[in-house]
Amino acid sequence: MKIAFVIPKDDDQHNPQNQYAQGRIFPPVGLARMAGIVGRQASVAVVDERIEPTNHSQKAQIAIIFINSYNQQRACDLARYYHAIGCLVVMTGPMLSNTTELAYNVADCLLIGAGENNLPDFLADYRKGKTKRFYRCTGNNSVSEQNTFMIDDTHFSLAS
Repeated sequence: MKIAFVIPKDDDQHNPQNQYAQGRIFPPVGLARMAGIVGRQASVAVVDERIEPTNHSQKAQIAIIFINSYNQQRACDLARYYHAIGCLVVMTGPMLSNTTELAYNVADCLLIGAGENNLPDFLADYRKGKTKRFYRCTGNNSVSEQNTFMIDDTHFSLAS
């Protein structure tokens, strides 16, 4: 199995100061942690469009795309592309804690909350051929209950 972890470029590339806004020059640490969790279970490719242009030629079975408010259009475009070449499309990222509407329309699965806590459950379901539409952090994950909060019955983690 091969998984492509994709970090889309920002939607607004016209403002030269835009790249420094909201800490965008830093990589999404959760996505790197997710790639590490996969370990030897699968082959991993990390594609970061912010660093270098890419043609997205990975032959992956799963594309996990990091979506945020500043790259949501590009993330959705990439989701459509990966879907068209036969990948199961999964989206994760901070934006999904606020709204899932845009991502819901283009992704097969959404990892809501700390994606690295949802990933093991998703991978187990994928191997069984029974993935769910949503994976949310719950008290059953490895995150300490003291560092979580709930919004609309969904646990979110404050732990690193």
